Amino acid sequence: MSNITVDRMIVYCHMSSAKAVGEELDRPELMQRSVGTNPACPQCETQGNLAMRISHAAIFYSGALLGTAVTALGNTPVGPQADGTLAETQAAPEFVPGAYIVELDDVDDDDDQGGIPQSFYRSLADEDGIEVEHRMDLSSSRLFRGASFQVLQNSTATAAAAATGPDEHKRNLEEDQQQQRTKILAAAKAKPRVKNVWPVRIVKFKESLKLANSNSQSAKAPVFNTRRTAETTGSKRQGDGRDDDETAEDTFSPHVITQVDKLRAEGITGKGIRIAIVDSGVDWKHPALGGCFGAGAGCVVEAGYDFTGDDFLPGSNDPQPDGDPYDDCVGHGTHVAGIIAAQPLQEGDGGLNFSFTGAAPGAKLAVYRAWGCRATSTTEILIAAFNRAFEDGADVISCSDGDSSGWADDAWGLVASRIVEAGVPVVISEGNDGSSGLFLPSTPATGRGVTGVGASTNTLFPVLFTAATYSVGGDNASLTKEEEFGFLQGSPPFPAAVKLPLWPAGNSTAPTDDDACSPLPDDTPDLSDKIVLLGVPSNSNCYPIDQGTNVAAKGGRYMMYYAQDNLTLDEEYVYADGIEGVAMVAPYQGARWLDLLLNQGETVTVAMPNNPNATTTRLEQLENTVSGGYMADFTSWGPTWELEATPQLSAPGANILSTFLLNQGGYRVMSGTSMLASIYALMAEARGGTMDPALFRRLLTATSKPQTWFDRVTAHEGVIAPVPQQGGGIVQAYDAAHATAVLTVDGVHVDDGAAIISFNDSDHFVGEHTFSIQNTGAADLVFELGHVKAPTMYTFIPGADVLRASAFPNPIVEGVAAELSFSSDTVTVPAGGSTNVTVTGVPPSTDTGLNATLLPVYSGYITLTSSDSNATTLRLPYLGVVGSLKSTPALQPARVYLADYNLPVEANRTYTLPRPDPAATPPRDDQSAQPNVLADLTVGTRMLRVDVVQIGSNGTGTTLGSLPGYPLPFAPRDEKRAYFKGLLADKTVLSAGTYKLLVSALRVFGDAEKPEDWDVLETVPFNVKYE
Repeated sequence: MSNITVDRMIVYCHMSSAKAVGEELDRPELMQRSVGTNPACPQCETQGNLAMRISHAAIFYSGALLGTAVTALGNTPVGPQADGTLAETQAAPEFVPGAYIVELDDVDDDDDQGGIPQSFYRSLADEDGIEVEHRMDLSSSRLFRGASFQVLQNSTATAAAAATGPDEHKRNLEEDQQQQRTKILAAAKAKPRVKNVWPVRIVKFKESLKLANSNSQSAKAPVFNTRRTAETTGSKRQGDGRDDDETAEDTFSPHVITQVDKLRAEGITGKGIRIAIVDSGVDWKHPALGGCFGAGAGCVVEAGYDFTGDDFLPGSNDPQPDGDPYDDCVGHGTHVAGIIAAQPLQEGDGGLNFSFTGAAPGAKLAVYRAWGCRATSTTEILIAAFNRAFEDGADVISCSDGDSSGWADDAWGLVASRIVEAGVPVVISEGNDGSSGLFLPSTPATGRGVTGVGASTNTLFPVLFTAATYSVGGDNASLTKEEEFGFLQGSPPFPAAVKLPLWPAGNSTAPTDDDACSPLPDDTPDLSDKIVLLGVPSNSNCYPIDQGTNVAAKGGRYMMYYAQDNLTLDEEYVYADGIEGVAMVAPYQGARWLDLLLNQGETVTVAMPNNPNATTTRLEQLENTVSGGYMADFTSWGPTWELEATPQLSAPGANILSTFLLNQGGYRVMSGTSMLASIYALMAEARGGTMDPALFRRLLTATSKPQTWFDRVTAHEGVIAPVPQQGGGIVQAYDAAHATAVLTVDGVHVDDGAAIISFNDSDHFVGEHTFSIQNTGAADLVFELGHVKAPTMYTFIPGADVLRASAFPNPIVEGVAAELSFSSDTVTVPAGGSTNVTVTGVPPSTDTGLNATLLPVYSGYITLTSSDSNATTLRLPYLGVVGSLKSTPALQPARVYLADYNLPVEANRTYTLPRPDPAATPPRDDQSAQPNVLADLTVGTRMLRVDVVQIGSNGTGTTLGSLPGYPLPFAPRDEKRAYFKGLLADKTVLSAGTYKLLVSALRVFGDAEKPEDWDVLETVPFNVKYE
């Protein structure tokens, strides 16, 4: 079946994929019907009704609202336009062409002016012929001295390769196979003041992009200056972090899950702590965020900076920085700010009051806008933002997005690590690529000392409904009882002021799969003056369009769906002739109406809002009995490719209610793990104002609560989720803040500060580690040591013809785990003293049938159970790999080939391309009309190269240089596609002729100077002509 990706509201579709799915389902009408423009998918106006609600048959929705959206044909990324909507865009390069970051070992005040390293630039020009232009000063922090620069196209280094004939290519380019980027990197690194040089990476913030364009969980604008409704299930008004209400009961579910409520009961709110947020900016005009910006009284956002402006897009325009981080187009940073420090709204504050606050409402915020409305940034901007946050006096730095990597050594991660070393915790979302399996954490969450945070699912499912009313009874007004209910507007939306009785499409009060899936009976009444009540079909042979067609055949115009369960509650789309309004209510509301209609014989009349543009928002906290409390399936998995443990911790990160842009409703339910930055602030206040990143990570990891393994469908009671998914588990803020026992691990391959042991892989196995238990309390502590095993999982799919990374959930190897022994099974730690324990690990044996080639990852927890039954059990997580990462090929012949979409191309195919122009914008990527190599990386690689080889008349090959975007450092495990458009990375124009593409990848733990540590594969030859 064609791969169509659907988020909660917006459907991404393609004509050919619509045809394919229509054929496969034997539903030609899905291909043939056309109903005009689909407001959920403006690109789909000629594509029929396939895209209207195909998710019931072919698409799994995780509820996470995260990840990269792609079309079915071509894997074209979807990007935000200036108006905030999504549009298909050409696949952007991973690096800004010709842009580099340089780190210098000092700053020469006599030569460097305004952060511009003039002597370094002159040296490149005079000694190497490389003319450059200054981009950004990155020397604002004492932790990183440097700049970014742009290589100009008139450099000697680029001009030398400008000829187009094959002889000139051989003479000018043969000596340097990696070509321009390698030459520039080598020249820059050779300068005496240079510590390191990196290409400027483009970072696309997928989470921000997607979430800002889904309004299924938004308050309907405008919410301010309208009637307030805060309908919750059992919630009480919570404290606002102000001195007069610091100990009020906190029942907000994410706070209860993490014990924030217990610290709040002690009056701990994060007072005196500044939390820096590096994100999309913030709508500081929001009343719950103080409504002001600056150091004035009542301002929650007291400082910040905008590094980008609204319309910045790397490679297309320049940033427009200013001193105000205000955001009114993305909203992700506003959601983060509310999770951390939202204030409650009192009567008269002019806004909705949903009875929740941020986890640390006493803290102040400094917000640094690192990407604008196009949800794209660069590593130079992110480094500048982190540096400024540090120098502005941040006590904690939080960034709830990252770049899929698996590597720890890129420039951004290095800066984050140095900030932690300087005493400021850096908290980063682990990422949203959990569906792709192991070894895919984000950077800079992979940075050494940085706290990577996994996401668990909220135990409640908050929903922001639009409020309407219904009445029960007949024509006698004395029998009428009006009640409020909440609904999600579907498509087409209900018109204003519709007031009609409900008519049930089914005759059962139990949820059914087939309401109106078949033509309605002959005795069905005229439905034109009724609202048809029906269930969402879970039958793969029934679509909303079928239901709509059958309802309309009896005159029906309006459809009121009820969800089958809370987690499938969503907007519904029905594109059938005659249907004028569609809405959705929660399962309990549908059941209530069915009972009234079918069991009690009552008449139920629904009154929809008079003005859909000025409606009341109704918050309902529905139960999540399926995935609540377990790890979210979208959260990225570790470890890094060097076997460093990540994530370290987890926190609620799915289905989180928080503040949002005022122009989009002011509140939204989204996903985000920013609460952990708040917990650092709470711990600092609770422990006397001291902020020690390593100590706090040890305390939080040891006191966290590991969660039951949930495979997206089933919770396996008695089995804990693996360490690479959850780290220590869900943080327990109160236990960490009041802990008197501190676990510290010494030795090799240990994640510093997080108290997680890595046994590494079989080649680098370190089987013995020593950890200390420090007792800071006034009484002796006695612990019994134990071992809890987590499932061992294969990285690759068993039985596949080649090594293929498994998607979530990875295959479990039943009954196979590591064995641990301890130098002592019971230890006594004297008050004020410490005790050492040595743990010896024996990895799972291949004698049990374990296949080491598939890189099984094992993990578990050392438990320290106190003799005091009231004390918290401490845990020390561990992980390791059976097998050799270095022996695992990064490239496999069957997975690297010249491609036409996803199919291999025969040798000697001829392509006719537009004549390349180095000064013009390159043509859009075309997976069929342009030569392109598809390389599916088996594992990550520190360096991936795609070079062009010209084939001479005698059949010999000459390597000319790299394609644009290559070489690519620190590449994650995923699919890469490189296009031949007649230009090299340095803008050299290639002549017509015969070529191959050469793909090279350095293996994990490989030495770049040793040829045997590289996997090198080439494509079949192809011919190029120009128009």
